[in-house]
Amino acid sequence: MVQAGVQFFAGLKQDNSKAFFEAHRQLYEEQVREPLELLLVELERDLGPNLTSKIFRLNRDLRFSPDKRPYKEHLGAYCMSDARASGFYVQLSSDGLYIAIGSHEMAPDQLIRYRDAVAGSPGTKLARIIAALVEADYQVGEPSFKRVPAGYAADHPRAALLRRNGLMASRNWKPGPWLHDAGAKERIRGAIKASKPLTSWLESEVGPSKVAARQRR
Repeated sequence: MVQAGVQFFAGLKQDNSKAFFEAHRQLYEEQVREPLELLLVELERDLGPNLTSKIFRLNRDLRFSPDKRPYKEHLGAYCMSDARASGFYVQLSSDGLYIAIGSHEMAPDQLIRYRDAVAGSPGTKLARIIAALVEADYQVGEPSFKRVPAGYAADHPRAALLRRNGLMASRNWKPGPWLHDAGAKERIRGAIKASKPLTSWLESEVGPSKVAARQRR
């Protein structure tokens, strides 16, 4: 995403209207969406087979929202494989580059395996992995549920992890010259490498959703 792309999102924050978007549609297509598409193609090629990516729509779903701004003020994409328990999300905006790596929202069968692992000895390893990521300036989000799920001790030493339904390591970089060249790809690759202990844990202890796979057949 070149500097014009950063300016596009800055302008959209000031004037989130159809008139603004239509006046800058070509800039959006050429300086924001197309560079992201090319970046994802390169990452799919570099990171292995069977990866698929999806760029989310810029238009917001206004049907049930009191916020009637027509457009999101960022462009995001998700990349993962049906055969894996993890993937990554990348987002471009006037705030720079954001990436989150791991499992965003586990399926019910995945949650069972995840909670059993967290409550057992594999959970000790996961806690160390998360502590190392936080030490390296990654964020690992907040619990999704107010209480520890039934069947697990409310005072479990890893209660905060048991209250999650997803687990992702994230990081944000402010705009800079690197965003306009190969530097963006290298930062994403570096974050994926740094998060490898987390994604490896998810692959070995949680695995892909068997229920979701059967539903797609």
